[in-house]
Order: sequence, then C-alpha cells, then structure tokens
Amino acid sequence: MLDHVPVDETQFKALLEHAERMRVMFGGIQWYGPAQVPGMPQSNLLHGEMFYSAADFLDAIAAMRRYCSAHPSDHGLDHALIYVFDGREKRPKFHHYLWTPDLGASMQTVDYWSAVPADYYARHAFYSLMAQKKAVKVSTLVNAAFKRVRREMGADGTDDHHKTALRGAMAGLIGTNPLVHSRRVTSPYSPGGSYTMVEHFGIYDRNPTWLN
Repeated sequence: MLDHVPVDETQFKALLEHAERMRVMFGGIQWYGPAQVPGMPQSNLLHGEMFYSAADFLDAIAAMRRYCSAHPSDHGLDHALIYVFDGREKRPKFHHYLWTPDLGASMQTVDYWSAVPADYYARHAFYSLMAQKKAVKVSTLVNAAFKRVRREMGADGTDDHHKTALRGAMAGLIGTNPLVHSRRVTSPYSPGGSYTMVEHFGIYDRNPTWLN
C-alpha cells in the first residue's frame, strides 16, 4: 500500500469534478528543494501529496510553515506549490499558490499569464484558451484565435496557414502545460469522427473563499 497519494496533474479534472460533485474542499502540496538545473526551479521535487480531507490539507500547510520557522537554516525547502480544489458552491473552483519560507503565513497567487508563450501563434492560442469559462472544442479556440490574428495582421497570410499554425500551437499547449486538460470525444457529427475538448484550470481560479 502506498504511504501517500502523489500529486498528479493529469488527474486534476477528475479531482475538480469530485470536489464539485461532493461539495467539498481539499488540496495537494508539492515540496521542492533548491533547483538542480539552473533556471528550472521545478527540477528538484522532494515530495508531493494529495490530502482529501480539508482538515488534513490545512494541517499540512500549517505544519510546513511551523517546520520552516523552527529550522530557518536547515529546512532544505526552496518552495512549495499548493493546489486547492473547491466545489462547496456547486461549481468548480481551482486555486494555485506558490509558498516560500520567507512568506510566513501568506501565499503568493500563481500568475497564469506569466506563462504566456513567446511564439506568436502560441500566444494567441493561450489568450483564447484563458478567455473561456468552460471546456470547449479545439476548433472553437482556433477560430477565436484566428479572429485575433486577422485583426492584427489584416490580409497578410492565408487562412489555412494561420489556422494550421494555431492548431499546432494549441497541440503544443496541450502537450506541455500541465494545467491544460484535454479530452477526446467521439462524435458522428464530426468530420473526423471525433473532436477534442480543452480547458486551462486557470479559468476556474476565481473568488478564493477556501480559507474563510
């Protein structure tokens, strides 16, 4: 039997649906030591764990703070990522925080926009993804991003070129961003027999009341 349940980003959708269905709040924490690779702070995962009881989750956060405060020079922790799944209001709410020992009792909200890709098409794909309120078809996102591209570029480039680039950019976000969830749906009404629904969990990060 496992000693703990690790944090698995691929399960975030199921966890968010469970929180909403059961009207509960719970969360997970990932602890990181100093970066092993320069410029890559997430290269030294020490431990990650899901806490399915709100009380256990809050106790783990408090224990982390107490330990680092009691061992200021040898706690070995660089930072922690904290994930909250809250379905108590009959709607999904997801929160993502960064905590470092110097923050004490506070936490820093993770800025999803800091991860906006530098690539032109990927940037527009990201904008369209974050403008949604729920999971939508990739084709819907591509069309929304395409309108933005056309407004900026005017008549430059063909429609096929822009849409192909945007579809590739969206595939890149799905394949590399752990907070982007996609699901393949089979449908006789789709030209290919199926389509992909996609969402970024940041669209559910709103009105954090989990500490109230």
